[in-house]
Amino acid sequence: MAYKCAITKQQDTSQPRARFIATAEAFDAAVKQCVENAAPEAVHVLRTGSRRLQATLEAMVREDTAVSLQQPAKGWLRQLKQVRRAAGTVRDLDVHRKLLEHWIASENSPLERQAGMLDAWLKARRKHLASDMQKKIGKRQQELEHRQAAFLAALDSVPLDGVRVPRSADEVALEQFVRAADAMPSLDAENLHDFRKATKKARYVAESGSAEQEYSSVAKALKRVQDAIGDWHDWVCLSEEAGAALGKGATELTASLEREVERHFAAALRTTQTMRGRLLGEWMAGHGKRPPASVTVGDRGLASGF
Repeated sequence: MAYKCAITKQQDTSQPRARFIATAEAFDAAVKQCVENAAPEAVHVLRTGSRRLQATLEAMVREDTAVSLQQPAKGWLRQLKQVRRAAGTVRDLDVHRKLLEHWIASENSPLERQAGMLDAWLKARRKHLASDMQKKIGKRQQELEHRQAAFLAALDSVPLDGVRVPRSADEVALEQFVRAADAMPSLDAENLHDFRKATKKARYVAESGSAEQEYSSVAKALKRVQDAIGDWHDWVCLSEEAGAALGKGATELTASLEREVERHFAAALRTTQTMRGRLLGEWMAGHGKRPPASVTVGDRGLASGF
């Protein structure tokens, strides 16, 4: 793309900007590969890359002082969201197939035949959805490139001081997390996934402030929450897919999956309780006050201690 040479001249003086460009370039490569063959790794990079870019852009739109970046950011955001949604169901099926494979291998289970039937169903569904995804992304590819180039050109024309967010990435991420905790003071199976989505956005904001090998304690804590809840949600989805694929003809597999759902739900609540206490404590230390609301975790009496 034409913007690369213009951006390179500033990369040495702005590490966050260089990381942002690197994320955009990895995302571009994943988009191209997804349109060509929809390989699982490319779908993964596309989805995570779009989330990282989205989190950074949204922070810029809210807080950046350079007015010239506002409209280009919004235009790129619209395209990123559409592409991410198109890839979402395909990526989920890749995760669920891998989860099923590892589970059956570790269990050494007599459920292997039923699991094989479920995997065949997941594979066929993935093939159908991947084809649909490729068409949707292919139609948006040119506009996506145009919007990305427009934003990066605008970014390159703004002095470095003009694009620096006045607060650190951790501070912005913590604020997002506290808002989510305030909105969902009690977590259960009904709202736990929504809390994960809010945590995921905060995590990508926190990670945007440092290189991968140097992620802050805030970013790491947010990732632990996201991963724990994500593990539970993957089991929920796999259990639902087993019901759709096999109906009542696989009661043993369904019962085993439901036990995994319960086990991972309890683990997700424990991890969320611990990490939320740590993150809210850090927010309190930075603001010299308590969080805006009392917070409890779970419908099983797991209190957060605030």
